Amino acid sequence: MLSETIFLKRGFSGYSFFLKKTKRIHNRKSKSLNYSGLKICSLLIGFVLLFSSCRDLVQSEFPAFTPVPAINSILAADSLFRVHVSLAGRIDSNQLDLIDNAEVELFIDGQFKETLDYTGQGIYSSTTIVEPLKNYVCEVAIPGFQKLSCRQSVPQAARISEIVHINQAGKDPEGFTYPAIKFTFNNNPFEKQYFEVAIKMIKHGYELQPDLTTITDPVLLNEGLPIALFSNELIGGDSYTMTINYLTGSGGSSGTNLYPLLVELRTLSYDYYKYVRQLYLYEKGRSPDFGSGLTAFPLYSNIEGGYGIFAGYSAVVSDTINPNQFSGKK
Repeated sequence: MLSETIFLKRGFSGYSFFLKKTKRIHNRKSKSLNYSGLKICSLLIGFVLLFSSCRDLVQSEFPAFTPVPAINSILAADSLFRVHVSLAGRIDSNQLDLIDNAEVELFIDGQFKETLDYTGQGIYSSTTIVEPLKNYVCEVAIPGFQKLSCRQSVPQAARISEIVHINQAGKDPEGFTYPAIKFTFNNNPFEKQYFEVAIKMIKHGYELQPDLTTITDPVLLNEGLPIALFSNELIGGDSYTMTINYLTGSGGSSGTNLYPLLVELRTLSYDYYKYVRQLYLYEKGRSPDFGSGLTAFPLYSNIEGGYGIFAGYSAVVSDTINPNQFSGKK
């Protein structure tokens, strides 16, 4: 599917250029269809036939692929431990092959805890609540495949000490204002830490995650991606104050509309941090901006004997923030 998309995209660009060129020639010689016009028409037909035949060829280029087990689980502190088990298939597969006959065992701090129950849709659930600073090991046995294993430890959650909403943090190129959230959290400068911020805007009864805009915070800029995912590489003290500019997605002549929101600060395991970074690059590579070529980025995996992600985080969530309580510019 990927190679086909690249080929058709290039083919469409060449076809559009050829039509524009033909139209200019036709305007200069509109009184008669001479030899040059017939030649152009012949080339155009040949060009279309060439790309049609190449399209059929690319569609059949997928090599044989042996299914490989995939284990996926995000361990969120204070939530039930659950694992999703499936088979990774070819790139042109339309349906995920779920596994309902696996034996999934959970070990905590080196001790066997329990065998998980299958609850449907490829999900195996336990009665265990995920806790920070414990070492989790999951072993999965699937008939016909070698045993898979994965391990993870969930970090302790950081604390948010102060939150300020900036109703007018700046203006975009069209002159519309955008707001920002400014908050302080604790940091351990003697340990490599990883964080993610989720702004949850309550708009018309729905909880939405707004897009970020005009990143100015040096810690976020150091990551090189337009998402609120970062490490404490540039944070030297025991606390840090971060500013995140965001868009509400609505406004008018009276200014940008503001909505109540929550701020969730997640303290991540290294595997979670790597996975989210690669997931962003993977999605951008599959759906590039107009005029950009497709780029293949692999997804991060830490499963021994298969594919998938086994990672975790702890989170702290603020009280509901009402922007009407704040005023002024940065």
